Amino acid sequence: MDVRKVYEKYPFPAEDTTVPTDRRWVLAPMDWIGALWKPADRTLAPKKILVAGCGTGREAFALQRHFPRAKIVAVDFSPRSIAIARRVQKSARAMRNIRFVVADLAHPNLGKRIGRDFDFISCHGVLSYVSEPIKVLTNLRRLLKPSGAFYLGVNGTEHHSVRGRLFLPAFSLDLVEPREGAYLRDVLKLWDAIQAESGTRSLAKFPIGYLAGDLFGPLIRNLPLHDWTRLASKAGLRFQANFSCWRALRLAMEKDQARLLIPRSRAEVCQLLALASPGSFHRLLFTRRVPADPPWENDQKLRRWRPILTKLYRVSLPKRARSQRKLRRVTFKSGAMNTRLDWKMPEWEVEILRRSDGKRTLDEILKEISVIVPPQLLQTQLYVLYQLLVITLNPR
Repeated sequence: MDVRKVYEKYPFPAEDTTVPTDRRWVLAPMDWIGALWKPADRTLAPKKILVAGCGTGREAFALQRHFPRAKIVAVDFSPRSIAIARRVQKSARAMRNIRFVVADLAHPNLGKRIGRDFDFISCHGVLSYVSEPIKVLTNLRRLLKPSGAFYLGVNGTEHHSVRGRLFLPAFSLDLVEPREGAYLRDVLKLWDAIQAESGTRSLAKFPIGYLAGDLFGPLIRNLPLHDWTRLASKAGLRFQANFSCWRALRLAMEKDQARLLIPRSRAEVCQLLALASPGSFHRLLFTRRVPADPPWENDQKLRRWRPILTKLYRVSLPKRARSQRKLRRVTFKSGAMNTRLDWKMPEWEVEILRRSDGKRTLDEILKEISVIVPPQLLQTQLYVLYQLLVITLNPR
């Protein structure tokens, strides 16, 4: 109940906007979600979306811009936040397709209030402040289509509130609710000065509404990746991947360390990387269905799977070379990941990329290539491309 009181007093996002905006809203890129969820779809377009914990509506407005034909239901337990979202919505005709609802995500009758069979559910920055997250996760799994995807954004163990909430009581500040004033701002300036070299976010200039929920507050749950995925698993959700681990994954792959990770799945690799490099915030994707993991240690079975290029990257492939062993430079660019990869690979691997349309098996592709590829080399090269979501592999 204390969480509700604080949140009702300080709606989030903190600014009371007068026009719909997705300014400063951080959502895991939909291209990344699509590459995991529906790699064969060149145009990802969920028809029915639920924003679970919408606050004053910024995420719902961003998703409506991204998917203008989608029907969006946006739910929050704060009447004040929903009132702000509805007021903002009235100023833009393009946002009329969003239905804002006051409701409790943990209530067993949530489905009767807002409907079921959502293609895509987003719950960003909510469960870290909920007393019984398993109830919310179970409810949301019930509302998700069997073929749908669920995005979850939650605090990690490196979140600034972990150390910040240990620091604040030394200055007699109440952790439950901040009191605006020069003293609070001076304490936060001291915090910022101490943290200047650590990369931690500067807090002194943040509005009081943001501080009330992300630093102060009666409950802030900052958990390692393993604990969040364990809770989701109990609710019947299957972990696919963690967007936040991508940078560490890329570095490992570029240092030619992929062989040490085989045959781990994407989910297992994310869990492993999170142990070595814990995050401040997790951006996670789940489905109701168990992910299909390629049989990396069985060459014959692996060759029966069908490779397909995802749309996460724009791939610049060179013209065909006569020799299948010739090294070629291939460029992969991704706006969603804000990255560019320039790799050298043998012509036979480039040829696999050219033919990765999801229609032919690896075995069929390799039979058309005039070189014998050693099984272990094929396994390692494909594993790198698979883990970085350049390609995915579908069972025959």
